[in-house]
Amino acid sequence: MRLPLKSLLAWSLLLAAAPLLAAPPAPPPLARSVEVTETRFGVTVADPYRWMEGTENPERDAWLRAQGAYARAWLDALPVRAGIHARIRELGLGTGAIGGLQLAGGRQFYLWTAPGAQLPVLKVQDEKGERVLVDPATLSQGSRHASVHAFAPSPDGTLLAYDLALGGSEVSTLHVLNVATGKVLPDAIEGIWGEFAASWLPDGKAFTYTQMTSDPSAKDPMLDMRARLHVLGTSVERDVTLLDRMHAGGLALAPEEFPQVQATPGSRWLVAFLGGARAEVRVAVAPLSKLDRKGAGRTPWREVARYQDEVSGGVVNGERLYLDSFHGASTHRVLSVPLAEPDLAKARLELPDRPDSVLEGIQGAKDGLFARYRVEGKANLVRLAWGGEPVTVPLPYPGWIDDYATDPLRDGAWFELQGWTRAPAYFAVDRSGKMVPTPIAATTIADFSGIEVVAVEARSADGTLVPMTILQPRGLALDGSHPALLYGYGGYGISMTPAFNPSLLPWLERGGVWAVCHVRGGGEKGEAWHRDGIKEKKLNGIHDFEACGQALVDRALTTRARLFGRAGSMGGVLIGRTLTDRPDLFAAANIAVGMNNPLRLLEGENGANQKGELGDPETEAGFRAIEAMDPYQHVVPAPYPAVILTAGLNDRRVPPWETAKMAARLQAATTSGRPILVRLEEDAGHGIGSTRDQRYSEQADVYSFFLAAAGLTGP
Repeated sequence: MRLPLKSLLAWSLLLAAAPLLAAPPAPPPLARSVEVTETRFGVTVADPYRWMEGTENPERDAWLRAQGAYARAWLDALPVRAGIHARIRELGLGTGAIGGLQLAGGRQFYLWTAPGAQLPVLKVQDEKGERVLVDPATLSQGSRHASVHAFAPSPDGTLLAYDLALGGSEVSTLHVLNVATGKVLPDAIEGIWGEFAASWLPDGKAFTYTQMTSDPSAKDPMLDMRARLHVLGTSVERDVTLLDRMHAGGLALAPEEFPQVQATPGSRWLVAFLGGARAEVRVAVAPLSKLDRKGAGRTPWREVARYQDEVSGGVVNGERLYLDSFHGASTHRVLSVPLAEPDLAKARLELPDRPDSVLEGIQGAKDGLFARYRVEGKANLVRLAWGGEPVTVPLPYPGWIDDYATDPLRDGAWFELQGWTRAPAYFAVDRSGKMVPTPIAATTIADFSGIEVVAVEARSADGTLVPMTILQPRGLALDGSHPALLYGYGGYGISMTPAFNPSLLPWLERGGVWAVCHVRGGGEKGEAWHRDGIKEKKLNGIHDFEACGQALVDRALTTRARLFGRAGSMGGVLIGRTLTDRPDLFAAANIAVGMNNPLRLLEGENGANQKGELGDPETEAGFRAIEAMDPYQHVVPAPYPAVILTAGLNDRRVPPWETAKMAARLQAATTSGRPILVRLEEDAGHGIGSTRDQRYSEQADVYSFFLAAAGLTGP
């Protein structure tokens, strides 16, 4: 721990003088601990709550449920919660949200969450108007609600493959429907991770898909995934495996690599992408005509890019493969190779890297390649005509393009434009560059006209300047009186880009400040920024987050007694390790479905998939790097701030036992007397696929917990 003893004592006195949080008189007992130690590579670690691990663990789940019931009673007793929840719900349900747009056959397919609705429906829009194709509200099973995840229309737009999950889990069943009639076909495939959409072959009679392991006893079903082929109208049992460790066609696959085989309309080539939770992918190509439809693993794959070639994605146009590459170009550039002879050493430079902007993805249309750049948090869209020169597409107003879509058989692109304080709207651009609004747009009653966005920098421990975005009421007095919520993530090179979120407004309306710290580990400044915050450099991002928190105090926006930290998922390492490094920094913190014990990542679902980002704990370098970042391993007796941890029992991304272990250790170790709560959702997973009311209830709980921790329970 970085905090000196003198500061710890001072912080203890501050907490003793801080407002106490009223709580029910009988909290659940502390979890039992078992003396477990392990020495690896000369490092000894203690793991007293290792017994909580495992997918099926009735004792742990009973402990979590007891903790959840206690937290529910505690939170419901807060006088401030009812008003905050009502306001979040009013604004949230008063908003119509859109996303996931795809184009095919002259039709637009997208997810639409209508005002008042709990979950998005899958809609189609064409010359006949718009209609609902899949409504998850009609597909729930008992207490388990349904949700739509990835989807893919056939090249002519007449069929639609979509992933449907239950209970907030992302493990889905792939279904197919007829777009004209809405009839669901008998083709149904189990064991699909919700992120993976089907990829149709050009004739629209078959598609490829990526399926989780078929071994029901597997500890981690994300290992040994396989890419398969399904022909419409045939039994799923007859589907053949195109690519896995046993059918590699000359490619060597690691157990944690996810294989995806994709076809592009108008091209006679297949592309295989191999990757996972990492910035780079492996790329291989093969002629569609030589696809092994017998499942003997004889598709003649030719590897184009290895991980060390640093390619993050690609698209096909005719006989060329266009690649998004950051090899020797931290802000990314676009290269192309002929598919018949795809030699990266002879690649043609299509779009050079730019020092002032980061390329964040490419897509191909009939008339050209569309490239999205990020310049100081705002979008820049470039169209590169096939064989032509790049042209910047003029946007109707400054904002961020979070969602954009093209069709390889159709000119132009559709894109969504939004901002921190501006709701999303979709625009279409044709091959001439003409921009027109579309009928697809969000609707909202949330009024952000009284909110301003401020971009600042904080100086981290090593002198690095870290960007921070602050949302605050206009004319805010710099008197340190405001509750300030600091959010961060810092993983996989993902940038925290402008996103319209009505649930921020209730916090801001109370005179609060909301800020996002763009820590290293994200992609805000390119791949170098990402690499400087992962593996053995992960603590850079933690120190960045600490610097941003201190900067909010130094700017007289708040004080430490009114400063709150929040992060989740991979951000669990960020916020959890900040808590253990600087328990004096925040009045309260929220660890949401967080990765709290990465040293044990290989013991859980989706664990080996994280080695590219965190390191391999079975190697000395990886073990030492992960031990240094592991929040659970750095919990020691200290005056911790109030902490609320959230978890969903159906989480398949980050196992709930990571939350349980972290909460148990914090409860046993804290000397401050401040509450350590576990908020539990039984009909939810990682939050993807949750209903609006589930999300709004959690948001209200976190806001109320923070305000109560600072004694700010008035109107």
